[in-house]
Amino acid sequence: MLLAQIQQMAACNALHPMESRLARWLLQTRDRIDTDVLPLTQEFLSQMLGVRRTTVNLVARQLERAGLIKNRRGRIVVLDRKGLDGGACECYAIVRDQMNTTLS
Repeated sequence: MLLAQIQQMAACNALHPMESRLARWLLQTRDRIDTDVLPLTQEFLSQMLGVRRTTVNLVARQLERAGLIKNRRGRIVVLDRKGLDGGACECYAIVRDQMNTTLS
């Protein structure tokens, strides 16, 4: 399962727009820690997504303006999970379904 996830994320990072990738990352993190308050910095997200921190800042602002998240220093709060899911690429559902199948 881990190898499949790594392959999926590599393809995702190469093919999908930054907005979709950030939404996917936030949703995956939210699912794993089971809270809407995510202790994530823009620096960390930039490293995980392979982009500059300023790019993460711009995209996070777009998500915040859309009412999907609240972005504060070192903390992102998911305000609209369904809306964020709508903005994520299909990779989120693929990995989520793989995890659910493996865990059940």
